[in-house]
Amino acid sequence: MTKAFLFAAGGYFLLKSTSAFQATSPAAVRSPLVRLHSSVSSVVSVGEDAARDVGSMDMWATNVGIQLDGCDLTATYEDDGYGGMTEDWSLVTSQPISEGSPVLFVPADAILSSGIIRNELYTFLSSAEASLTDLGMEKDIPLFALFVKVLAEYERGEMSSYYYWLNSLPRKFNNGAAMTYSCFECLLPYAAQLAETERNTFSKFREALDMVLVTGFIDKKTRSNMNVLKWAFNVVATRSFVVWEGERMIVPMGDFFNHGTEPEVTIDHDEDGNCVFYSASDIPAGYPLRIKYSGPSDPSALLAKYGFLDEQALGTFCKMMNMQTEMTDLGLTASNMLFYSNGEIAPEVYDCVLYSILGGSDPSLQQQFYDAYTSGDEETKQSFHNQYWEYTLQAIREHVDQTLQDLYALSVRASEKDVVTHPRLPVILKHNEFVTNAFYSVRDQLNQM
Repeated sequence: MTKAFLFAAGGYFLLKSTSAFQATSPAAVRSPLVRLHSSVSSVVSVGEDAARDVGSMDMWATNVGIQLDGCDLTATYEDDGYGGMTEDWSLVTSQPISEGSPVLFVPADAILSSGIIRNELYTFLSSAEASLTDLGMEKDIPLFALFVKVLAEYERGEMSSYYYWLNSLPRKFNNGAAMTYSCFECLLPYAAQLAETERNTFSKFREALDMVLVTGFIDKKTRSNMNVLKWAFNVVATRSFVVWEGERMIVPMGDFFNHGTEPEVTIDHDEDGNCVFYSASDIPAGYPLRIKYSGPSDPSALLAKYGFLDEQALGTFCKMMNMQTEMTDLGLTASNMLFYSNGEIAPEVYDCVLYSILGGSDPSLQQQFYDAYTSGDEETKQSFHNQYWEYTLQAIREHVDQTLQDLYALSVRASEKDVVTHPRLPVILKHNEFVTNAFYSVRDQLNQM
């Protein structure tokens, strides 16, 4: 795959790929799942300032049978907000690609599968899985299996078959697990709650790791190294995706696709378990290739889970945290309750606000509205909206105005903090600015009604 390293204009560093998939005889990838610890000098450095060796990973990928077609690994560099530069690697087309064309092939043996890991490490993981189940975290067990696998491969250092992939990964993350409580103080309650959930998941994983530790699989030195544990958690949390319920995977090289709300690439698995990525449309040369990440596409959810702001997002959750009961009654989630960047308001927001208003004034009317809503009786539902329109409008206006005041106060609070001490602040501020702009657009729209 990689034959040359060269610099290109515009701050890009390209690793040139071959033009078509070829038959290969890949080297074995999966490491023996036994306790085998390496010397300290040969393990991956997880310090946030450590350099990423993407070039060696790219050559490793060739050796294990991973193939790119029509795209390159490309680095971009952006101001990190406090005097440094942030490096990000992604896949970008090197030539025009037709819809339905394969762009990346990853053999099954190179994929980290939670199902396979759980089967192979059952002796080591069973107690930890039982502990997580008791905590109501059964859905997180596949992620925990990947977490343990990455720690095990980290301990193997250069003896790990995944060493070069591990050494190519980011060291600094901006997601909820990487944030501090000072970061949460600069977010609106919805975003802060999501971010704190990620941090709490990491905390529970650390506790569950004690169950693995009892078996002697994960070394005590690793277990006590908070930097290593947090790095491993952030790797699996941000680079794995849900394949189906109960199964998560990390696909080396495939984890270099960035997120897109309208992705250029789709994912498929063949009968042998190989992973193939296809173009979803005709794509010109020099265009980023993106997949849609697991979970909601709301910018706050993406920030908490993955640590970036999706500036192309169409809108954001309306932040009506006081209507959780009403949302549940109507079967709504944050993904339905949207304020759009162009100022439009999702119909579900009007429905939920009116349902709340009716509940506070006349429960019998609320029940009538609920019946109309759930039965699809649009005529009756619209008559309620017409009758109570001014009340609905006033409630939304008050919410928008209050949220804008809260966002201003959060910006002031963030400006008083040291960005060197709290390096996640720049992306938090960008997130808050995105939400602020969306709310201003909504307010302008409301003022015209």
